[in-house]
Order: sequence, then structure tokens, then C-alpha cells
Amino acid sequence: MVRTIAYENITFTEHSVGFVHEPNGRGTLGIVWTCLTVIVLNTWTVLHVNIPPSRWRSWHMYLHKLKWALVTVLIPEGILAIAFTQWRHARNTIPKMRRFVPAWTLHHGFYAEMGGFKVVDETTGQQYTFRTPQLHWLAQSGLISLPEITNKDIRDKSKASRLAKTLACLQSAQFLVSSLARVVQNLPLTTLEIGTLPFIGCTWLTYYFWWAKAVDMETSTIVYAPSISKDDLRRLAEATCFAKKSGNWYRPAVKEIHSRGWDFYWFGKSTDMKTLSIVRGNKLVPSELYDFVKHSEAETRVASWYLPSVSEFLASEWDNVNDTVLVLAGWFFNGLHLAAWNSQFPTQVESLL
Repeated sequence: MVRTIAYENITFTEHSVGFVHEPNGRGTLGIVWTCLTVIVLNTWTVLHVNIPPSRWRSWHMYLHKLKWALVTVLIPEGILAIAFTQWRHARNTIPKMRRFVPAWTLHHGFYAEMGGFKVVDETTGQQYTFRTPQLHWLAQSGLISLPEITNKDIRDKSKASRLAKTLACLQSAQFLVSSLARVVQNLPLTTLEIGTLPFIGCTWLTYYFWWAKAVDMETSTIVYAPSISKDDLRRLAEATCFAKKSGNWYRPAVKEIHSRGWDFYWFGKSTDMKTLSIVRGNKLVPSELYDFVKHSEAETRVASWYLPSVSEFLASEWDNVNDTVLVLAGWFFNGLHLAAWNSQFPTQVESLL
């Protein structure tokens, strides 16, 4: 419909217009916004961090998750390797743990790996952050009795949002399809778009491996032990922490045991979010136990027993399969960036970078 309106000295035509399509072509802001949306949505929804210390508040947890979101943006292949390691170990716990908890599932395996069971010595009051290898040995030795926990109990504690994950995956799928369509039509992709594609691949695989892991869980299940002696701890370390062995990737102990230890990666340590300082457990590890495990891989693992939460970075078990997955994930993520090898750059410096 067209209507002509006349004023004193001005005449103009007014058009009633319905739906208007976006203009053709792609702009810089549109490309940047699309890529950042994919990266942010995937980064935030893919993270399944371990159970934090009980004294943390909501903002402590938010800062902790934000720290790991930054790590995910920088090295998504590393997060993928961590997710695979946890998934593989959680799956392997099912047959042996069903001897003590018949209803044990993959969800229980993840729950144990993320610090879901805290063992408290009723004699001394000491609380231990054990994971599945230690829980299995203690249950097998008759020192603890694991409670019956259903999948529903774990899901009730979890704050997982499948809708958010679905929306993130749909956004990524739309971006992937549009990028492939441009490749098929021999149309160029920007370097930012090329860098986003392998990020999508890493996060989708991480989604798969962490799908059964609880999200943003804040409470653990307390398991009481009548008494855990120093000799029990020594035998536990020998049975589950590779005591008296030094693998081909052995590193000196972290500072949680002694001040001269090798400085572990900052994002692998437990951090006190109130003071933004590293949590140290050197005063908690009994000297007899430390003397037994020093100069072995067990140093780091035994130190983690006395920390208030499970380290995101330290796997309970690691072998050549995990090494292989880490290498392949790195090749996949970094190799796809080679697609931008022949791209045009404004300066020689940017081309070299």
C-alpha cells in the first residue's frame, strides 16, 4: 500500500512494508559475532568440573569454572583428552565396583572420579578425597562400606541443562553446515571461521565423553570408616598409586608435599578462591607416608588425598592409550588450522604468526 502525505511545503510518499530480508553479503561484525557465539556457548556448556570444596560459595564456583573456560578456549584438545580419560576410567570401574554396589553405572563412575565420595576416619576425624581405585581397595579390604546411590540421586544433585547443550550443538551444526556449503561452492572462509571449525569438533567429542557426568554438583557423599591406620594408607598407596615405580613421564612432586617440588601447571592445582592462592597440604601428609612414596609417581597422588577437592587436571590413572588420544587430539585440532595456509594476510608478520 502506498499513501501520499502533503504538508505545507513538503510532500512525501509513505510505504507500508512487511517483512524485510537481510541484505546480501557478509560483514566483519557478523562473522565475528557468529564465531564468538559458537565458541562461548560450546565452552561454557561443555565444562563438567569436579565437586568443589564444601566451603565454597556460588561465586567461587563461578570463578573456578571461568578459569577452566579460558583453558578450554586455549587448549580444547587438552580438555578433550581429560574428558576421554575420565570417561574411560569411569566405564572401566563398572564391573569391579558392582561387587560392592550392584547398581553401579557410568554415572557412579563419574561421580566417584569427581570427588563424590569423601571418606572420613571416625577415629581421627581426617577426611580423605579418594577416587575409584582407592574406594575399591578400601571396600575390598573391608575398611569401608559404600552406600547405595541411584542414578536419580546423582541426577538430582546435578545442574545439567540438556536444553543449553542442545542449543549449543544446534548453533554449532548451523555454523558447520554453512561453512561446508561455502567450501563446496569454492567460496572463501575467514581465518577465524577456519579456527572455529576444529574447536567445534573437539567440543562435540567432549560432549560425548562427559554426557553422563554431573554438572556443577556442589555436595559429596560422606563415607565413614571406623579406622584407617598409617599402615593401611601405606598399603593403599602401594596398591593404587604406583608406589616404588617411576614411569617414563615421571615428574618430581608438586608443592602440595614439599616446597622444593616442581611447580605444577597453575590450572592443575586446587585454588583457594577467597585468597586466590594455591591450597597446600604439606602439613597434612604424615611423614611416614611421605617417606614411603617420595621419589615416585605416588607423591602427587597421595598429596591429592588430603586436598579438599579432586584436581581437574590430575587423572586417577594414565597409560599409553591416554597418551595416544592426547597426541591425536592435538593433531586434529592444530592440523585443521593448516587449511588457512594459503590465506591472504594484511602483513607479513600476521602471515608468519
